[in-house]
Amino acid sequence: MAQGILYVLHGRRNKIPQVNLRLLQELMHELSQPQVISFLEGDQQTLAAGLVQLQQQVEDVIVVPVLLFAATHVRQDIPQRLKAHQRLGVTITVLEPLATTTAVFNFLQQQLTRACQALPQRPILLIAHGTPHFVEPYQQLQNLAAQLQQQLPVPVIAANYIGAHRFTELLVDQTEPVIVQRLFLTDGRIAGKIKRAVQQQVPTALFLPTLENQITVKQAILERLTTVMAPIQV
Repeated sequence: MAQGILYVLHGRRNKIPQVNLRLLQELMHELSQPQVISFLEGDQQTLAAGLVQLQQQVEDVIVVPVLLFAATHVRQDIPQRLKAHQRLGVTITVLEPLATTTAVFNFLQQQLTRACQALPQRPILLIAHGTPHFVEPYQQLQNLAAQLQQQLPVPVIAANYIGAHRFTELLVDQTEPVIVQRLFLTDGRIAGKIKRAVQQQVPTALFLPTLENQITVKQAILERLTTVMAPIQV
């Protein structure tokens, strides 16, 4: 059965950093399967259009959410849109998002280890987007923080931008400097808002790079794909 890959990104094309798109396009050139990039927002390169295009070529569609956590987009939006345009006889498999991959863990561990060596004894604030609708993303973030703390000499505190466990609430009583790791795929608007908000409460905070323009994203996607596809030649 011929397989194809449908990559699903969050925003409109003009809102996605070009460096991230280039990383994805590099991966597409390395794989032989039919592949399509789609976006959840906007009216160009939509998820529906991408699925229709792939179904003209394959009977087995692997959907890769290029997202970090399984919140509303992964649990509701993507399945609903796929179901509405799935052709009879076509199998669709939606992979889990990327935050729980070994690739992302290794990236965080290496980056945080270097930061702890440069600024010892600073606690780490690991901030994700968060959601008020699902508990799973924060549970995954907590697990990730716990795994990182086992490898690091300082506390790793899980926090959200929205929903419960907001980072602003955790910083109310924070008087000592912190290391801030924003777990986002882009260094965009929300990552910037988090940085400004933290700086207001803890001006000496150190901010580490997001996953924007990191080979880790490509590695994480490949890691997900290898769980469901025939041996991938890269």
